[in-house]
Amino acid sequence: MGCVLQLISSLTVGGSERLLINFAASCTPGEDIPQVFVVINDFFHPDLAAELSATGHPVYFLKRPPGNRNPRVILSLLNIIRRHDIRIIHAHDSGAKHFAMLSKLYRPMSVGYTIHNTGLVNAWDRVKLRLHQRFVDWNIAISAAVERECEAVKLKRLFKVHNGIPLATFDRVARQRRFGSPLRLINVARIYPKQKGQDILIKAVSLCAARGLDIRCDFVGSPPAGDESTLLSLKAQAIAENVADRIRFLCGRTDVCRPLDEADIFVLPSRFEGFGLVLLEAMAVGLPVIAADVDGPAELLVDGSNGIKFKVGSAEDLADKIAALVAQPELAAKIARTAKDFVTEFDIANMRDQYFGIYGQMMKAS
Repeated sequence: MGCVLQLISSLTVGGSERLLINFAASCTPGEDIPQVFVVINDFFHPDLAAELSATGHPVYFLKRPPGNRNPRVILSLLNIIRRHDIRIIHAHDSGAKHFAMLSKLYRPMSVGYTIHNTGLVNAWDRVKLRLHQRFVDWNIAISAAVERECEAVKLKRLFKVHNGIPLATFDRVARQRRFGSPLRLINVARIYPKQKGQDILIKAVSLCAARGLDIRCDFVGSPPAGDESTLLSLKAQAIAENVADRIRFLCGRTDVCRPLDEADIFVLPSRFEGFGLVLLEAMAVGLPVIAADVDGPAELLVDGSNGIKFKVGSAEDLADKIAALVAQPELAAKIARTAKDFVTEFDIANMRDQYFGIYGQMMKAS
């Protein structure tokens, strides 16, 4: 039958990396379609690497220094492909896609690519688009917003598959939120304000504090590898806004269940977002969520029903929505209950089964 190779550039703390580990854990070695996992670069969190290896699937770390062009890496990848009779490569980022396309030059395989964010395909120039259309046989869009962008550039064999989470893991920590003093906000995202909008949330915390609200906020996430300035800039902003004592940056955390369990409200202030996997995690533990009204989260949230939306980029509107939710604990509890019911359709098993359906189709087609 052959195997599927799951290919990713790095295994640092991030949404696509966590998704891949959860997918691996949802697959039963020896019973499902055989899966092999390869991490290309020498960027991986030891806890995440151990977690992926513990799933029981073949896992390889090529330890390529980023930017290195030594042919040893592609030769090692080709050896893995031959050893496991790989018929399909599923690439999860642009770097992985490039290695998948190179591998296809040496061995006929079906290559697929998951587009994990909005704006990605629109950034390709004509050459990149033609190469993608030539070497990538099928594409997965994680949301309707991403799907629309893919359709606009005429990507072939396009499937929409929502990301999933291991519901049982988050269900175990769900509890009733009490909105005590201090009020605890949480944001879980890569420390990358250009997209994730942490600066907007810091300003909103400052505005809430100025209104007399006893408030704290935890940012759980890490900056991109090699980025040493962004975190310092956000800490400087917190000092300038007089909320440094109300803000914590919890970097390098691979467990989000405990910080989520300790919070009262989850906030996603992204300027753009392909889906919003962390929203599902927050909903699953019973947190009311507030998110910017951008494409991915807008697909998940019905304002006032299973979440609250605020105007993109507006710290003032975000502060208003936080204060309004705190003033209506019954509404917050109702939103959390509705969200918890809503999220049941996003179990990782559903995503896995859709992936397997696509793999079966592509194996037959090739």
